[in-house]
Amino acid sequence: MTEPPTLTEWLAAPVAALDALRARIGRRRMRTLDIGLRAGFVLALVIFAIYRPMPAADAHAYWAVNIADPYTRPIATTDAFTYPPPAALAFSVLGHLPWEVFQALWTILIGLALLWMVGPWSILFLAVPIVSSDLYLGNIHILLAAAIVAAFRWPGLWAFALLTKPTCGVGLLWFVVRGEWRRLAIAVGTTSVIVVASAIIAPGLWPAWIDYVLQTGVSPNVGNAAWVPIPLLIRLPIAIVVVVWGARTDRPWTVPIASMLALPVLWMVGLSMILGALAVARWPSKRRAAALGAPSQPEVAPA
Repeated sequence: MTEPPTLTEWLAAPVAALDALRARIGRRRMRTLDIGLRAGFVLALVIFAIYRPMPAADAHAYWAVNIADPYTRPIATTDAFTYPPPAALAFSVLGHLPWEVFQALWTILIGLALLWMVGPWSILFLAVPIVSSDLYLGNIHILLAAAIVAAFRWPGLWAFALLTKPTCGVGLLWFVVRGEWRRLAIAVGTTSVIVVASAIIAPGLWPAWIDYVLQTGVSPNVGNAAWVPIPLLIRLPIAIVVVVWGARTDRPWTVPIASMLALPVLWMVGLSMILGALAVARWPSKRRAAALGAPSQPEVAPA
């Protein structure tokens, strides 16, 4: 009886299909096709960003944040803002842009993150509801996935995840298990500097956010919003197991998967973070080796 494919093999399937297509039609034609698909995606993205049929509801919550009192609206309500104070401060600055400009630029940024992760496949992923919905709403899940993937090279980018969806920081266990203390220090240090700066700029926001989180609780009322109804208290231990197993077995794709499982609320559009695992599956061997690095080992005196 044939065994089902492993998750690693499933994630690598699109890459294998692309390699097979390249071998069949030739490297030069494949490059032309690759450029054409990317250009088509960018063109579609720009047109959509400028002429979108309806506003990006989630992006509007970011743009409209009231820095004087940002944590007043319940979760899953119109213009509810739930992210920690550094994000509130950043979006309050961006909120000075005209709404149409912010919305277009934010949409393009999300689309470019998608393009960076999955390359010419991006235009096909627009047909996947969880991906297109995240882009349509203007949420940050695609950006989160891209930041987590890029953080293998630039660990400081973990600050983006930690200061928007803090529980996604479970992915930092990758560095802990592998003994990559320098990368861990960069990630934590960058985040700490931003936290301290935000506390100096707006000292009242952190107590307000903590109170908001405590009132929301571990089982928030999400109304009619589409989500995966599994509490964080169940998903978080699973996420820990996934990332620890991945760190011990050289499977970097487990980091974005674990971070997705650890989202404070696993919205359906949050499943778009799987794109991070696909991005890792596309890595060439040299980049994969650089990302994996070598676990810290105690120095041994020469014989």
